[in-house]
Amino acid sequence: MKRIIQTQERMKIKFNYALLLIALFVGFGANAQKFSVESMKMELDPTKPDGDRNYEDLVKWAEETKEHPKTSNDFKMWYYRGLTFLKVSTLNTPVTEKYPNALDLALEGFQNSIKTDVKKKLTKLAEGNLLNVAIGYYNRGYTAYQAEEYTDSYKAFETALPLMEYDVDGVLKRNNLTAEVLQQMMAYSAMNNGEDAKASTVLKELIDNGSSDPAIFSSLARLQLKGGDTTAALQTIADGKDLNESDKSLMNMELDIYLKQGKSAELIEKLDAAIAADPGSTIYYFARAISFEGLGETDKAAADYDKIIEIDPEYYDAYYNKGVMYLNKVSDIVASLDGVYKPSIIQAKEQEIAGWYNKAISEFETVFDSNDDMPLADKVELAGTMKKIYARLEKMDKYAEMKAFIVENE
Repeated sequence: MKRIIQTQERMKIKFNYALLLIALFVGFGANAQKFSVESMKMELDPTKPDGDRNYEDLVKWAEETKEHPKTSNDFKMWYYRGLTFLKVSTLNTPVTEKYPNALDLALEGFQNSIKTDVKKKLTKLAEGNLLNVAIGYYNRGYTAYQAEEYTDSYKAFETALPLMEYDVDGVLKRNNLTAEVLQQMMAYSAMNNGEDAKASTVLKELIDNGSSDPAIFSSLARLQLKGGDTTAALQTIADGKDLNESDKSLMNMELDIYLKQGKSAELIEKLDAAIAADPGSTIYYFARAISFEGLGETDKAAADYDKIIEIDPEYYDAYYNKGVMYLNKVSDIVASLDGVYKPSIIQAKEQEIAGWYNKAISEFETVFDSNDDMPLADKVELAGTMKKIYARLEKMDKYAEMKAFIVENE
């Protein structure tokens, strides 16, 4: 029996590229208070090529001015310190190796500049460069995620998240980087790291904040199912469907839950709606046929299998399942005859059994003769079943044919 939904593999990164720093190294209009701060400003002039900058001196001045009592709490010092380490974080030099935490130091610098900039002289520039820091953390998270280092990727995406408030002009949004994306990647990192509770918390926050992405609802429902809370999973799916009426992934997930639970009546109701929305989907007819079988409604199940074959004449699973369904009818009759010895009853039942066998063998013959893609081992197994049916129907030439096929291919 085909599954409606396949288990989701490791969550994939939503973007397959790293973002570049945006051009915000501009607008140095403030006068420096100390020579070292002024030196940092001059060395960071955006018109100066990267290769001409002396980063050894820059980090030296950045450290000295941070420790000097006259500049240790100066907004300009913090701003240029932030710029210095932001730039260092993008390089591949001995200085970068010396400061593997350069991006963290850049974040600290810009945040402290904003806190201490009472007259807001550099605040706008600092806020703008915090977007560069956010990009840096996104890139760090992206790299860690691709390397399956999910603890590190979660931390990087989490650090970038509050910085998105500074994207007032939509610079990052136009590059497909939003708070919602970062939270999704936090959730996926946690899921891949086996931290289901943490992932669920993030996904619920996304939903509470108005996200309508069906992937968020399906991910949360999957975690709820994993935790054994089927009721919550179904409610999450229902909420997602309210916002995404035509989304098949949520519909299929709901159907899969009902199918696994064996709730045939409820599943049929859901499948009726699914078929009405997509009457050409063989998989919905297949699932409904199985559900009708579960309720013992053979005629309705057969009609759905026939519909599948009408849509796709090479859908051999429909022929096979239909044949198995008819064999199961034989099993039901045999079970009902337990302890019955009256010849007239047995004779009538024998005729009925022969009728079901003939129906079953007709379906199996189509599969055996027409399905060229059927694995040989499966075909040998089917031949064994057909051989028994032919013997029961006293079709010995067909019996011999199946027997020969089995001997030749075992």
